[in-house]
Amino acid sequence: MISLLGAPRHRGCRPSTRLRYTGPIHARLNLPIPPRVQRFLDALGPVAYVALTSTPPELVRRVVRALAGLGARILVAGTVHELDDLASNQVMVDAVLPSHLVMPRVDLAVVTAGHGGLQTAMASGVPAIGIPLHLERDLNVALLERLGAARCLAPRRVGPPLATLAQQMLDGRPPCRQPGARAL
Repeated sequence: MISLLGAPRHRGCRPSTRLRYTGPIHARLNLPIPPRVQRFLDALGPVAYVALTSTPPELVRRVVRALAGLGARILVAGTVHELDDLASNQVMVDAVLPSHLVMPRVDLAVVTAGHGGLQTAMASGVPAIGIPLHLERDLNVALLERLGAARCLAPRRVGPPLATLAQQMLDGRPPCRQPGARAL
């Protein structure tokens, strides 16, 4: 095939284009884990990481209330939300956290099912509960459900169904516990 300029066309790419598969690319904030969060993660017992960063603050509160009865410690990435009222011995709230450093140290992630949260959980070998708020996020978490690495929960079901699902995932240790592992 010849282009209008007379140069051969190569299926939408320039002849000099070199493509390589690099694996998942997810956000990596150039921040350390804050020392107080580090101490929280170092304590004994399971940790659930709640990173619902693009949701209304009331949904984050409902998630934390649902998880509070499990006995796990809960780390909340508060980002722009005022969530300090959630803080207790069991719950730590911090603003912006480097999820790529936090996720490998937790036992369960509760995320909005965007590419960043789910890819970071998968790369870290952490089971995730996706609470999708947009249509494409339903697909993201559905694909990981097929692999046994995540479960989907509609925002309207946050409450006892979330607590039950989280407890099952903490007890069951889905096959994704090895970073990048694929459930067959």
